[in-house]
Amino acid sequence: MKIPGFFLSILILFSTALAQDGPTIPNWVKPGVVVVYDAVSAFVNNGRFSQGIQTVLTTRVMSVNGNRVFGRTNVQTVGSPIGGTHDWSCTAAANCTTDASTLSGQFWVDPAHPTQSIHGANGEIYSILGHGPYSYGGHTWDAVMLSYQNPQTGVQLTTTIEAKTGLVLAHSEVTPAQQVHVYFRSMKGQ
Repeated sequence: MKIPGFFLSILILFSTALAQDGPTIPNWVKPGVVVVYDAVSAFVNNGRFSQGIQTVLTTRVMSVNGNRVFGRTNVQTVGSPIGGTHDWSCTAAANCTTDASTLSGQFWVDPAHPTQSIHGANGEIYSILGHGPYSYGGHTWDAVMLSYQNPQTGVQLTTTIEAKTGLVLAHSEVTPAQQVHVYFRSMKGQ
């Protein structure tokens, strides 16, 4: 059976629209992109913080294959030789695999589908908390804040992204036992 050209064109347009209905990797996430973040973390014991640990996270995109990004992140503790390099991969829907249990590597969110392209380490679903300016390190961005909160467990996850590109500008994980805060420093190779 031969399908008339007009109907074939409609069918192709419809199937293309369906295929793009979910999250995708932003086009600026490509091999050679290097993103650097400053991070600070501390454990909490009986309401008291331990001495904070400062780290620098340097992430390089190694390859992009379809809707999956492969990368390598170097974690360096400031003022110490302690650190390590970790390989990871993430899909556009934030299905990530890594050789480090506390590092996903994902530094982007699909700005067209932000809540579908990020989740917590245990599958926590984020919601949009707000949209407005975000300033840090002498820069100001048009940003979207995404959040997950569970009052029963005390877990709070917050991620701030650049509205236009989906670049993660800040990320915080607050639990009764630990706090981790990550802040965008720089990017090159985009």
